[in-house]
Amino acid sequence: MKVKRYIGHTAQEAMQKVKDEMGKDALILSTRKIRQKGITGWFKRPLIEVVAAADESNEGNFTPRRIVPANATNYASPVRQDDTSKVLEKLEAQISNMGEILNKLTSGFKIMENHAGPGIKQEYVPYYEMLVKNEVNEGIAKDIIEKAGLIHERSSVDFERCLKRVLMEHIGPSRPLEVSPGSRKVVVFVGPTGVGKTTSLAKLAAIFSIQKQMKVGLITADTYRIAAVDQLKIYAEIMEIPLSILYSPREMLAALEEHRDKDVIFVDTAGKSIRDRAQEKEILELISLSKADEVYLVLSCNTSYSGCLNIIKSYSFLPDYKLLFTKMDEASNYGVILNCRYISGKPLSYIATGQSVPDDIEVADPNKLLSCIMKRVEV
Repeated sequence: MKVKRYIGHTAQEAMQKVKDEMGKDALILSTRKIRQKGITGWFKRPLIEVVAAADESNEGNFTPRRIVPANATNYASPVRQDDTSKVLEKLEAQISNMGEILNKLTSGFKIMENHAGPGIKQEYVPYYEMLVKNEVNEGIAKDIIEKAGLIHERSSVDFERCLKRVLMEHIGPSRPLEVSPGSRKVVVFVGPTGVGKTTSLAKLAAIFSIQKQMKVGLITADTYRIAAVDQLKIYAEIMEIPLSILYSPREMLAALEEHRDKDVIFVDTAGKSIRDRAQEKEILELISLSKADEVYLVLSCNTSYSGCLNIIKSYSFLPDYKLLFTKMDEASNYGVILNCRYISGKPLSYIATGQSVPDDIEVADPNKLLSCIMKRVEV
């Protein structure tokens, strides 16, 4: 029985050495990562050590034999046949576990190599993977890591602090709704169907009406769905806030006249399909006729990166808007918020964390979002 250690820069390299010298049926005893020698070894990628075993043959090549006939004579090895069989049986009991460990190890290196891509230094890879596991888009994560790396290399500041600084720059300060008594503001809510526009509108209406003691008016142009009108009607009755229903954008001026004494007017719109150009014109007309002071694009934290990209592109016709995120309580990770901020360049306003009106909504807190995005994800 011959046992030998092989070392490579990757698991594939070490396994290839085993295969070349001992053959494809060599028995793998163990695999592990080892540090390179010297102080610089701590900053380099660890090597992979593979310990393998096989029987020696006359030619010097290794060919492990699982079954040895009773009348066979082993001329090349001084180890007795029965001892060899016992060793092989013991080794075979460990093979399945070792194979599983090796598969995980090689898979891990493939994932790391695929994710990191060119341009990311090895010491930054764990932070890159942390962002990706928190559902930050790979391209966005790479750009953020590279920016943080440049700051780190030009200063003596710890890399993690540099990363937090770059992330905070991308998250940006929040810009919630600010209303001064006596100066009316019109706020329009837009977004896809089912993201929670109407509920978010009702939450803010309750906050400004009940908590801030301001005069609030509601207008809905979402007459495509009867349920949406009924839902807002119920909220309006509970909060004792007047509600106007529009069946055409041209009715906006009359509705605004009805609410001429209000401090803030919230306008609900129908959910827009990505390819509905006619609805784009209607939304633009509503914004124009209402002379909207602020527009909120409402998005769900459960939306995929490609979904966010499509939504933001489909609302690129808007002159300006803020981002309002819903269903944060249903999301496992919050990278979607950073993705949308990065793609759109628009500021955050509010985060909705549940269905309760008006409790489950809050001003987007950059520090809280940073903590969520920087958290380690167990896999």
